[in-house]
Amino acid sequence: MLNMKNTLSDNHLHTFALTSYIFISAILVFLGGATLLELWQIGKIGLTILCGLFIVFIIGLFWCNYYGVSESKKWWIFYYLIQTVLMLSTTLLLSQYTRAGLSLLFSMTICIVGESLALWGNSRYSLFIGVFYFALLFSVLFFFGERADFYKSLLAMLINGIPIILLIALINQQLIERQKAVELAESLESANAKLAAYNAKIESLTLQNERQRMARELHDTLAQGVAGLVLQLEAVKAHLASDRKERASSIVEQALLRARDTLSESRAAIDNLRSTSSNFSESLQEKINRFTQSTGIVCETEISVYENQLSNELTEHASSILSEALANITKHAQAKNVKVKFIIQNKNLELEVQDDGIGFDINQKSSGHYGLLGMKERAKLANGNLLIESNQHGTRIYFSIGAI
Repeated sequence: MLNMKNTLSDNHLHTFALTSYIFISAILVFLGGATLLELWQIGKIGLTILCGLFIVFIIGLFWCNYYGVSESKKWWIFYYLIQTVLMLSTTLLLSQYTRAGLSLLFSMTICIVGESLALWGNSRYSLFIGVFYFALLFSVLFFFGERADFYKSLLAMLINGIPIILLIALINQQLIERQKAVELAESLESANAKLAAYNAKIESLTLQNERQRMARELHDTLAQGVAGLVLQLEAVKAHLASDRKERASSIVEQALLRARDTLSESRAAIDNLRSTSSNFSESLQEKINRFTQSTGIVCETEISVYENQLSNELTEHASSILSEALANITKHAQAKNVKVKFIIQNKNLELEVQDDGIGFDINQKSSGHYGLLGMKERAKLANGNLLIESNQHGTRIYFSIGAI
């Protein structure tokens, strides 16, 4: 159980709590003062002082709860036990001389039930306390009040008391909903902060992936092309130093041809990086046409992909795997015929590139060749399957992934 000060942490709730306790004190001071004045007028001075002390203790215990004397279960047992004893004692002492004691008991009952609603909300604790004190009130009315006036007094108290209890319960519920709204706003703010952190992390990973993508796009164009040119130029230098001008001139011609090829491949790679074609099938066909024009290799194609069937990310990965496969055929395969199949079948994307070249050993690792590694990385990023088969009769590259 939480005390009022700790439970109602919001400024509006503190204001409501303080206002409630001031209102409770005002009621008890007003009714208690009127009752004590009546006793004083009939000459019961000692009883007036005693009952006054009881009322002061009752009000003081109310304020102890506001300032949070204790949160332990023992405190609450002591608190309600003492309040009940003081309320009954005051009522029984006053009932012998004035009927105002029952009105004072009714007011104290309303105050303590209203306090329980503020402390624990519309909960079982409040219900139990309300039932207990109203049962106590009815019992005192029945046994110590006038039997002829019992039902009249009971009806009057119910008419006056129930609206007050319902009003307190309604205000309490509104304050609880407000507190929930504040907690929800704090939760949303925390979620937004986490989302911002996740976005920053995603942005960092996206940048890293983009760097890897550009490296995969350019490694077999600029990197390998320039490396080949360097080797050829070193050979030219060596032949010139040995006065073998004809051989040096032949290598220069080869270097020029290689430089043109490297420039063409670099432009094609840049075009792929900047490509915004909305018709994916046409883009694939253009890629294959460029391959055929530059190599003279016959290429049989089967393309069955329609617009918007594939996501942009999947389109990029599949297109890059095809480009890498064609580039490897150009440089290494010595093939005469190539078959390219790019279809969507049974909700799966299937890309197959097959040539009749000399093949290669797929288990052999080469530190300078990253083409196969790039294809494997893309297949992994796309959560797809990549199969590479090669022997002396040719090479087959097969990539598949769920497209829809």
